[in-house]
Amino acid sequence: MKKFLLLLVVVSATLALIGCSQKPKLYVLNWGDYMDPELILAFEKEYGVSVSYKPAGSNEEMATLLQASTTTYDIVIPSDYMIDKLVKEDMLQPINFELLTNFESLDVIDRLYDLYAATNIAPYVVPYAWGTIGILYNTTNPILKALIEQQGWAALFEFGSTYKVGMYDSARDAVAAALLYKGFHVNSSDQSELDQAEQALKDANFNAWGEDNLKGLVISGNLDMALVYSGDYFSEYYVALEDGIAINFDFYVPESTNVWMDAMVIPKNAQNVELAHKFINFFLREDIAIANSDYIGYAPCYTSVYDALISEEYGYDFETFNPYPAGSVRQMYVYGTDDRQSKIIAILNRAKAAR
Repeated sequence: MKKFLLLLVVVSATLALIGCSQKPKLYVLNWGDYMDPELILAFEKEYGVSVSYKPAGSNEEMATLLQASTTTYDIVIPSDYMIDKLVKEDMLQPINFELLTNFESLDVIDRLYDLYAATNIAPYVVPYAWGTIGILYNTTNPILKALIEQQGWAALFEFGSTYKVGMYDSARDAVAAALLYKGFHVNSSDQSELDQAEQALKDANFNAWGEDNLKGLVISGNLDMALVYSGDYFSEYYVALEDGIAINFDFYVPESTNVWMDAMVIPKNAQNVELAHKFINFFLREDIAIANSDYIGYAPCYTSVYDALISEEYGYDFETFNPYPAGSVRQMYVYGTDDRQSKIIAILNRAKAAR
């Protein structure tokens, strides 16, 4: 009898494992901690599927993983310029919006839609979150706030002898900031304008070149100000609020700046296209979209979701949360051509070597 019961338990456990392994599996490639894991579990339960979530540290890492043959991803959430590159390389498939019933009930924020609709990525994307680049600064020096608000991008490029300034060690971001400083478009290919941007980077007295570490250097007081993404600011702001830490930093976005947008896309070689659309549609359901946006803390791309987050219930109604306030000028970065990318990489290398 005991042997029979033991056999029954073993068979039942085996069948359960087989059942799990036979569940449809969706492979998602996204940034780390950029989607509420509880909502992923809710999707798995509702559709009887399994989600494999792979975090990536950069857009370039995402592209490398997509090009590798080890794993085929069904959903990826890269940024606008990388989406532009993937479209050019024929690595994405158009979204079937007829399968996204929840998309019909949402309105993409007009100003954001105008920006990405002017590029070639619109048929391939479902907007996820958006923001800007700007200047993070340490507020322990009372003069800095007025200086940065008065000078804008010039604060980074003209006051390196007075203050400790950090610049993003990325050709895309550093050259974009220099072009904005000179009054040009972030996607400029004009050689004269690129030459002026290069000279601005060479003339600026940057104390540090960095990436994610720049925010920590500002908060610790090792830098007075630095170019960062709005997400860098928000992540530190929310942590400080949650931990009850005094906030000794702030974020200023000049009148003219670069807007970034992350979006859900489906690779051309995705194996579970129908399930991928169900996943996207699930995260477009208004209550799910609100909960997920509250989790990641970045500005939502949809009017009703944004309005919910800035309501008293959620409390996101602070000045820098809106990436595109009235009276401002915003530009969306695109990958452009390989020739231009080579040029801006060379500009950054020469600018760093000149110091």
